[in-house]
Amino acid sequence: MKVLQRIGGEGFDLPIKRLAEASPDLARFTVEYPYGDILSRPGLNLPLRQICTVSCLMALGSVQPQLKFHMTGFLNAGGRPQDLVELLFVSVAVLGFPSVIDPIALAREIFQERRITFEAPPPASDDGTQRYRRGLEILLAVNGEGHLRPLEAISPDLARWSIEFAFGESLAREGLEPKAKHLAIISMLAATGNRDDALDFHLKAALKQGLSPAEIAEALIQLSVYAGFPAALNAFGLAQRAFSADRGATAITAPSAAAQLSESRELRRERGLATLAQTSGASGEAVIRSFDDIAPDIGRMIVEHSYGDVFSRPGIDPKIRELTACAALAAVATKTTEAPLRVHINAALNAGASRKEVLETLLNLVPYSGYPVVQQAVRIAGEEFAKRPE
Repeated sequence: MKVLQRIGGEGFDLPIKRLAEASPDLARFTVEYPYGDILSRPGLNLPLRQICTVSCLMALGSVQPQLKFHMTGFLNAGGRPQDLVELLFVSVAVLGFPSVIDPIALAREIFQERRITFEAPPPASDDGTQRYRRGLEILLAVNGEGHLRPLEAISPDLARWSIEFAFGESLAREGLEPKAKHLAIISMLAATGNRDDALDFHLKAALKQGLSPAEIAEALIQLSVYAGFPAALNAFGLAQRAFSADRGATAITAPSAAAQLSESRELRRERGLATLAQTSGASGEAVIRSFDDIAPDIGRMIVEHSYGDVFSRPGIDPKIRELTACAALAAVATKTTEAPLRVHINAALNAGASRKEVLETLLNLVPYSGYPVVQQAVRIAGEEFAKRPE
């Protein structure tokens, strides 16, 4: 109860009391195991534990009340508001852009409720041409450049984006201290599950950057509370191998190929804005502008990377590209993907898809995602159809 009080602040026990009305035992379990057995352990300080919790809940994608509680709990435990915002940039690289739409709204609510005057970090001011070099430096620092080589033969562009954007831009930011950033990445990947290659890489990267096996183990023990024992046990299997490999690791001192200049932000932005105007128009622009008061760089990244690097590619026509986006977002089926699904349903219609083609794309998910997922997506599509003229 002492730990819960520190995290929950005023009125910390109200949710437990409400829960006890339905199930006294579950209320007791909720206090005794997460807070009494796990979060009270000395292996990580409470702000770092809250970083792990928030990261895990962001990865789950549909637990907004709990996410808001623990984002607030991070501040109650002594965490900085800017660290919550920097977690969004980590999530962009690890979980994708939809994962930050709801958390940005929650952060805004929390800052308003707590009367925190928050000054958004300024957008990047460089020309962007050093992103590849910066990403490669980060990879080399953690002995990781080689893990992208298999991708180079299949999709050189994906390998390049992984260096340029994921490592050279999103994860290169210095606003979050390294220990917190590594624990956040590990928590996101482990909670998501089935990300063995990436989790193996980031476990080894964390060790290389100075985290101890005991600190990583604490984060994975805590995972059992928020993502369940199967996720924690699977992650521990990879962690044990990483701990063993770290004891005999040797450093990599040079990249396999010369670093290259990246395309400028200006060119990518122009291309991205043109692509956005063709498909999403005002609705897409509204999503991008929604980040301005908290993290304007996320809006910039959406324009430059999502639209300027990816959606502008000529390999498939815009209609098919938007229909595939609808399928992907509908299949993920978390709360965080609902707003982007609405945007891309309209973008598909703007790109020439018929309502029937949108519905057929969603119906095609039934054998793979189940009826509840498709029913929800079709309801969303119907709501968007109703907003448009026949």
